[in-house]
Amino acid sequence: MITTQGLCNLVKLEELDLSSNGITGELPTCWQNMTSLRVLFLEDNGFTDNVASSPLTSLTSLEFLSISGNYFDIPSSLSPLANYSRLKVLLLDDNKLTIDPKTIDLSSNDFPGPFPAWLLENNTKLENLLMANNLFVTLEVPLMTPRNLLVMDMSNNDVRGELTTEFCINVTNLNHLNLSANRLEGNIPSELGTIKSLSVLDLSHNHFSGELPIQLLDSNSSLRKLNVAYNNLQGEIVFSGNTMNQNLLYLQLEHNMFNGDLSFLSSLVDSWLLDVSNNIFIGKLPRSIANMSSLRLLDLSKNQLNGLIPQGLFNLPQLEYLALSENNFSGSLASSFIAPELRHIHLNGNKLNGSIVHLLPNGSNLVTLDLSENEFFGSIPYWLGNLSQLNILLLRGNSFYGTFPKQLCILKSLSMIDLSKNNLFGRLPICLGPMNFSSRGYADKVDSTSVPHIVGFTTKRRFDAYKGYTLLNMIGLDFSYNHFSGEIPPEIVISQDMLMLNLSHNKLTGHIPMSLSNLTKIESIDLSYNNLIGSIPEELTQLISLEVFNVSYNNSSGAIPNKNQFGSFIESSYYGNHLLCGLPLSNDSKKSCTKAKEDGFIDGETFYISFGVSYTMVLLVIPVVLFINPQWQQGWFHYVELVITTCRSLFITCYYFVQDGFRKLSSGPTI
Repeated sequence: MITTQGLCNLVKLEELDLSSNGITGELPTCWQNMTSLRVLFLEDNGFTDNVASSPLTSLTSLEFLSISGNYFDIPSSLSPLANYSRLKVLLLDDNKLTIDPKTIDLSSNDFPGPFPAWLLENNTKLENLLMANNLFVTLEVPLMTPRNLLVMDMSNNDVRGELTTEFCINVTNLNHLNLSANRLEGNIPSELGTIKSLSVLDLSHNHFSGELPIQLLDSNSSLRKLNVAYNNLQGEIVFSGNTMNQNLLYLQLEHNMFNGDLSFLSSLVDSWLLDVSNNIFIGKLPRSIANMSSLRLLDLSKNQLNGLIPQGLFNLPQLEYLALSENNFSGSLASSFIAPELRHIHLNGNKLNGSIVHLLPNGSNLVTLDLSENEFFGSIPYWLGNLSQLNILLLRGNSFYGTFPKQLCILKSLSMIDLSKNNLFGRLPICLGPMNFSSRGYADKVDSTSVPHIVGFTTKRRFDAYKGYTLLNMIGLDFSYNHFSGEIPPEIVISQDMLMLNLSHNKLTGHIPMSLSNLTKIESIDLSYNNLIGSIPEELTQLISLEVFNVSYNNSSGAIPNKNQFGSFIESSYYGNHLLCGLPLSNDSKKSCTKAKEDGFIDGETFYISFGVSYTMVLLVIPVVLFINPQWQQGWFHYVELVITTCRSLFITCYYFVQDGFRKLSSGPTI
């Protein structure tokens, strides 16, 4: 054993090499104070410590650690070394690896190289092999793979090549197989369907091609969850014998190239989740879809489906998420939404029409309503005010008309509202002020399913898709391309957390409200194509997060602010304002503010103030001067008397001249 205490006093030591010295026993506990140690060589000795309780766990500054060729007791999870955030090299070979007889968890360690098949050969009782989030590049399991192996997770590695038939034969008792987020290619082997115990299969986010093996959809299969999303699969989906599959509850086929119709949905009447979005499916929805009483999530978006939407689809008792966006569905919607659990409705990008005034949904739980880019008309319905949980309202690109729907002011949980590209008119109401545009209410409403909630919204001059935490933090208001008039109310500042405000392409008048300077997190303000007047408030330069600012084609005047973010805005942000001056306007489009002043340019307000001051000064100066100098006073009175006498003489002369002329005209011509 090491008995010297000399090393214990070297608390600032950075490198220590004790390799090949035949040292035995445990590490001194005082080593835990050597927190500055960066390099430690202990290989080829006889240390017998348990790593989990040794001083090694305290040496978090280590960048290089070699304990090879000892008798250290090392758990397979390597959890005692989890705090080594700076570690670049770790050598553990020729030690005692302590392994749970049922579970090996080596996840999230960035282990490179081929799959360690020896772990399966040497552990006959192994049930769970968890090796996600590493850098393994191959996947070859030995013939003697433990028959007890139930769970295998190799997701998010760098595994390449094809999934072989031999692999499927050697894992005959698997219950859960996750190979997602790798680089696997080729066809999905049909032998996977022969693993009768397989309940969960996730092959998503790979490069598989070809058709989906019919064996995986067999009615005798035990599969409950099948995820092959984000691959290059194609062909039609066919169920063996066209029989009903009561086991398959989760089916995810999104982001592939599957085609054909959706008749196979008739075999999945007990499913909970169906996502076939981003494929090439055609035709109408089967009527049987309205009988899927257990369905919680249905996503058929971004296909080529057409026809009417079955009325019963909105009445499913368990349905929480419905996405039929970007298809060719037409006709009007059902007369009512009565699904009690429905929280997200995405019907955007279709050819739906008619009025929605009488839908009257029982939607107290509704969080998202996206009806944008359709052909709906009529007024925006009053029942929106009953949706107390509504966070996202998107009605963009329809033919809604009327004044601003005041029922929206009742909603206190809104975070995104898009009424752009409609026929709304009238003034923007001040009732927006009390609205609590906040994402806090939405945080509890995020779907528990694995399908991401995605919403499209225009900001920073482009249309983007928002999802996940980005969506949670998105707070915006878009009233562009309507006919709103009057001044912009200061109450438009509905939340200091707002990121986007778009009031462009309306008929708004008046000044830009200084209250916009309270939007401390705003990233985009678009007020273009209105009739706004006056200067751009200098206070807006305080908005350090502002990336896009556009007031083009208004009647703004004065100097353009150039502090902070305003120094980076391009010339097109100010086009069409003939009374604006200063950078970034070019010499050809607008003279500088200095040149404008030299040319005698002065605004009306300055003129009236200057004239009033000058006139008042003249009236005050004349009496003061006359009072001080008697000679000037005498001269002044003489001048006034002369003017009065002259005017009187002129008046009398004019009077008699007019009277004489009038007499001659009255007496007629002389014969």
